[in-house]
Amino acid sequence: MKIFFQIFLTILLFIMGFIFYENYFVEKEVNQVKQNIKKIENPDSTEIQVEKNDETNLIKNLKYNVELIDNGNYEIKSRKSKIILENGIEIVKMDKVTAIYTNKHNKKLYISSETAEFNTNNYNTFFEGNINIKFEDNIITSDKLSFNTVENVVLVYQNVIYQGLNGKLQTDNIKINLMTKNIELFMDDSKKNV
Repeated sequence: MKIFFQIFLTILLFIMGFIFYENYFVEKEVNQVKQNIKKIENPDSTEIQVEKNDETNLIKNLKYNVELIDNGNYEIKSRKSKIILENGIEIVKMDKVTAIYTNKHNKKLYISSETAEFNTNNYNTFFEGNINIKFEDNIITSDKLSFNTVENVVLVYQNVIYQGLNGKLQTDNIKINLMTKNIELFMDDSKKNV
């Protein structure tokens, strides 16, 4: 009987600890965002629009950590974010963004930008504004970057400057295959040289 009573008290202690943790340590802002989104049917179309209150739809210090299929890891953080719905998919609009992609060999690609749009369905991310990329001994700056997590390809474009071991150059596009580590530099006009 004494052992049964001790087990009961231990279980009760865990349940109370869990409830205390949920009430006082889990951030409430994410729940408030979802509660403040109202769906309104548009009489002119079958599409559903989302009405949001900008002040209550902000999330501070948001962080996503995603385990990818190829045993890679993708972590993205922002100082301020907004969640919106586009065609039934959550898109996170982020400000002051940093991201780290780590492959299965623990090689890292660091990205920072002013803004980003993160698709919570497939984890693809579009970065924009003052982009800075560090990959091994290479530094790339640009205005736009698209990270396709399904194909493990990073496309860097618009005002691209590449600095590597062999010097500095300017190009229109850089495509990085994160699986093969192949870096391809090319111009929009095939008649121009990098």
